[in-house]
Amino acid sequence: MSNTRTETSNVLVRFLKTKGSIVIFIVFWLCASLFVDNFFSLDNNLLIIKQAAIPVICCLGITVVLMTGGIDLSLGYTIGLSSIVVGIFVKTLHMPIPLSILLTLLVGLLVGIMNGVIIQVLKVPAFITTLGTGYVIYGLAQIVSSGSNINRLPANFRVVGVTPIGGLNTTVLIALCCCVLFYYLLHMSTYGRSLQAFGFNPNAAKMSGIDTPLLNISVYVLCSVCAALAGVLLTIRVNCAQPTMGNDMTFEVITSAILGGASLFGGIGTVIGSVFGVLSLKIIENCINLLNVSYYTYQAIQSIIIMLAIIFENVKNRKL
Repeated sequence: MSNTRTETSNVLVRFLKTKGSIVIFIVFWLCASLFVDNFFSLDNNLLIIKQAAIPVICCLGITVVLMTGGIDLSLGYTIGLSSIVVGIFVKTLHMPIPLSILLTLLVGLLVGIMNGVIIQVLKVPAFITTLGTGYVIYGLAQIVSSGSNINRLPANFRVVGVTPIGGLNTTVLIALCCCVLFYYLLHMSTYGRSLQAFGFNPNAAKMSGIDTPLLNISVYVLCSVCAALAGVLLTIRVNCAQPTMGNDMTFEVITSAILGGASLFGGIGTVIGSVFGVLSLKIIENCINLLNVSYYTYQAIQSIIIMLAIIFENVKNRKL
């Protein structure tokens, strides 16, 4: 009897560790449905999914960085730079839409390489590196745009992200494709296992034959490319390229990744956790809007979640 209880307890603990974000999402959703007027409507729930699509893409990128024990604070600024770059390509230079998007993703790739090389080769801590490069990117976006927005983008450009699909739109479809790609990378390939090994013990991972320098650089490349894609889709959503677009998103997606079970100390992170972490946070944001509560409350909640996560990780590590 005791063995059965122990096995049941172990199964429950494993489930909460790997799928705890789903439980959090269900609890948030049920509470919001019961206590917040108009939350339960189909239109509102579809709106939450559409609002979550772009943060999900960014959260996938930040999750792979967190799995190595690193962090990327330049993500939001990369979104702003990508927004201005794609705006210039499609509106000012009248370049073909596919080429404009491809070149914008290339800008994100270059940002990721820059971050990764500084961190891996020059051995500058990720926090300092990405904070510094973030401000460089922000300044560059302001210089390129002269501090102004680019409005009234071509209609055929907007089709990429706002075309309706069964109550949702193509941005949600793109986010879903990114989830499938990252699920394969993290859970069905040696790349994901290498990330876990590197996050838990970089030296042991290197001794086991993993190309840790390349691996470490690659996560920042993936994160910045995701940020560039998010910049393109955000620009399409608001029909305006802005150098400040996405400046507040870095903190939001890091919070979502943590809420989804990713560890700030490396080694842990899942696609499902990232998705439901974003959805849970979007439920909170949606409830705050429906209740006419100040948006600063949402920012305070994000801060509390991160602080609690750090406290929990420290306590757990001390016990180990």
